[in-house]
Amino acid sequence: MAAITNSDLRVRRPGTTLAASLLLEHNMARYTGPIRLVILDIAGTVCDGPQDLRHIYPNDDGLAVKGPVIVFESMFRQYGMEVDWATIRRPMGKFKKEHLREILQIPEVGAQFEAVHKRPWADSDVDAMFDKFRPEMAKVAVTEDLIRPFEGVREAIDTFRAAGILVGCDTGYSKEACSAIYATLERKHGIHFDVVADSENVRGRPTPFLVYDCMYKANVYPPAAVVKADDIRAGVQEGANSGAWTVGLYATGMHDFETLQLAGADYLVPGVRDLPGLVFQVIQPRLMRGGMPGELSTPTPPDQADRSIGINVAPGSAPVRSRDVKAPAASGKAEVPGS
Repeated sequence: MAAITNSDLRVRRPGTTLAASLLLEHNMARYTGPIRLVILDIAGTVCDGPQDLRHIYPNDDGLAVKGPVIVFESMFRQYGMEVDWATIRRPMGKFKKEHLREILQIPEVGAQFEAVHKRPWADSDVDAMFDKFRPEMAKVAVTEDLIRPFEGVREAIDTFRAAGILVGCDTGYSKEACSAIYATLERKHGIHFDVVADSENVRGRPTPFLVYDCMYKANVYPPAAVVKADDIRAGVQEGANSGAWTVGLYATGMHDFETLQLAGADYLVPGVRDLPGLVFQVIQPRLMRGGMPGELSTPTPPDQADRSIGINVAPGSAPVRSRDVKAPAASGKAEVPGS
């Protein structure tokens, strides 16, 4: 397990959390026990990272979380529409039916639908489109290039489990895609989740309820006993809204360092392989000293040049891996054990 140093992580203070406010106002006991549950996203967190796949998908932008974009692009073409990857990415992180609806609500997309079909889109169109999306997403998500886990993910999960920490997963994918992804990760890569959230029936990001669904299934509480890690803004907002320790992963997914910081991440590290060091060396000691999520100080954000290493790679470049990325130098000091 790699040691976490000040140059490997960043911290934030978005304001006092609801949980901390309740503790202060009602003199409630703070939780100072162990971390018991770590919740991960899938695409951009476990797999489906930045890489150049233009030889398969000519419009590939080189960014992470390609699966839904590939399927949405193909589905829109079946409806006589051309929607570019940047537009498709705008609502990324939400349950995919809501994602689809928000794409159609973009004025230029809605206008294109109306021009082709001679009428505005309706809820029945969303239903029909999503019915087409479901089976294709389940196929695309488990193609070799997209399902291959990032280096160190399995080892990180095994480290948590050996320490008695459960590992859960929540995502915005539909049930067919989730079932295919979980089965393939376990069969081909030895990655298994102890609990998974029900994205079909639980209100999704940025609300906290997918985190709470995992907590309920794992019988883990309070939120301060939970770490939620995600590479995307809506997922970080979900974690922050839940009151869990929220970690932004800025080197393997779609959104960059500053975006995740502003979304409410308590800490930012390159990828999942860095989570055990962060949890055991930083979050757990802080928790045992009475610290709570959302109470951390904010360093000066990295400059634009340094931020460019976060997730975005130009088409044709090698994929960014967490071991290749060093966090930008901070002007502030991150809390480490004993500080």
